[in-house]
Amino acid sequence: MWYFQNAKDLSDVFTYVHLIAYFAISVANALLLLLISLKFLQIMQQSGYEGFGYFKWLRRRDNVYLTRLATLSMLSLLAFLIFNIIFAFADGAWVFYIGFVFYVMFSLNYYRADKKRKKKIPLIRTARMNRLITVYFFLLLLLTFGSLILLNVIAFYARANTLLVRIRFAPICIMPFGVPIFLLLAYYITKPFERSIQKKYIKKCTQKLKDRADLIKIGITGSYGKTSVKMFLRTILEEKYNVLATQGSYNTPMGICKSVKRLKSEHQIFIAEMGARHVGDISELAKIVEPNYAIINGITGQHLETFGTLSAIKQTKYELVENMKEGVVAYTVDSENTVSLFEDCKLKCIPAGLNKELASVYATDIKTGESGTDFELHIYEKSIRCHTNLIGAHNVSNICLAVAIANELGLTLPEISAGISRLTAVEHRLSVSKTPAGVTIIDDSYNSNSRGFEVALETLSYFNGRKIVITPGMVELGAVEDMENYLLGKKLAKACDIAVLVGRSAIFTIKSGLVENGFNPDKIIQASTLEQAMKKLQDVIKEGDVILFENDLPDKFS
Repeated sequence: MWYFQNAKDLSDVFTYVHLIAYFAISVANALLLLLISLKFLQIMQQSGYEGFGYFKWLRRRDNVYLTRLATLSMLSLLAFLIFNIIFAFADGAWVFYIGFVFYVMFSLNYYRADKKRKKKIPLIRTARMNRLITVYFFLLLLLTFGSLILLNVIAFYARANTLLVRIRFAPICIMPFGVPIFLLLAYYITKPFERSIQKKYIKKCTQKLKDRADLIKIGITGSYGKTSVKMFLRTILEEKYNVLATQGSYNTPMGICKSVKRLKSEHQIFIAEMGARHVGDISELAKIVEPNYAIINGITGQHLETFGTLSAIKQTKYELVENMKEGVVAYTVDSENTVSLFEDCKLKCIPAGLNKELASVYATDIKTGESGTDFELHIYEKSIRCHTNLIGAHNVSNICLAVAIANELGLTLPEISAGISRLTAVEHRLSVSKTPAGVTIIDDSYNSNSRGFEVALETLSYFNGRKIVITPGMVELGAVEDMENYLLGKKLAKACDIAVLVGRSAIFTIKSGLVENGFNPDKIIQASTLEQAMKKLQDVIKEGDVILFENDLPDKFS
């Protein structure tokens, strides 16, 4: 402490050697904080780099990561204080710094423990993530260095208090607790720059599509079934055209831009899936693509948390039509919310689905089972018998939507039927497989909403054998989430023999619905993770069982 006691002014405290030491400590601390921030960076990425989604995860009442950070900070602080009190007799700079050893040890243990935790979707080092990490690292560096300078200034003016001088670096030990907010600050610092980058890519993508005057462009939206309809339409259209569709579930501006990069001169049709979480999202996508044709599938309260009302969701989906000056729109008649949007549509609108009283393209005589589905397809006055390996009437409804556009683009009945025969289930969307042990797996783990869950349970009913449903329930339903999961439990009680409830979010409301509808509590299995659930199931699974995986929540809900 001699340099505080003998210091005449701050220049004696902040010597060249001291500043180098503080900078080295700052670099080391920034790296340490970066290591324990990996989970938070992963959640930011899974939230689509949206501050709202990330902040919502932070506020979750079952967020154990905030508790762990608080524990890490408190243990580090206590160890630092205790060490400096024990060695109160010692002098020299080493005493102040060696207290950080415990802080480093606890932080590295936190990092190792988190690294061992299995992640469904690991952190992906994209260009955007690398930019965020770089800004975040320098922010941590500046915060640490600034804190060290400030703490030394305070100690200088309070140098008569020996204890205060000795423990002046203690606040550094509680910096881990600020990690979630530090990252949020870095996100907002980079946001304007990221927006400028996105605008550049979007402008380039929009112009590339504009330059292709010969290109047929199709937009697809809805609360559910977007990806399935897109893949069905692409397969059917490939009977006649060279088709490019957005990859996987890419349905954001940047997702469409990535897909357009693959657009070549030989492509005749471009199909863009369009998703939304906020009012105006579909309008933004429609202005990029400028579709000639559009499909609107069923509308539910999916993402009600961000939209606020069902009316806002409906209006947002209809933005696709509002941004079309001319063209053709196919819409499902199997969703009342969708049908109500088309009372005053000025474009050519084609109702399609299973309700032949309302639809121009529809299916009758549907026979579905474990081996697939047969049905009579009607396109206005024409009809043809079709077969698909897909299971369930919901798939036929989606097929009708795709067929409505295919027919407008000049495909013949035989070409349409041939395309339907080649359809395969989209991965993680009610895809069916069988294990060597004779257990049937129905994988509907991509996501879920009330309508999707009903469809999954309907599909489950087509199979013989003992029925097992594994689910964490539904999320992002806003104020109605608990009620929807309770009602889901009541439906599960009639549809399965064993219910496996995973996680923390909704299992108690689902369980209430199950039990109140007469389900045997002994047939309910609860697990914190999917891996734990599968281990518990090993003792009860037997040949002939049918297992439905419904909605595998991403890490931000786990």
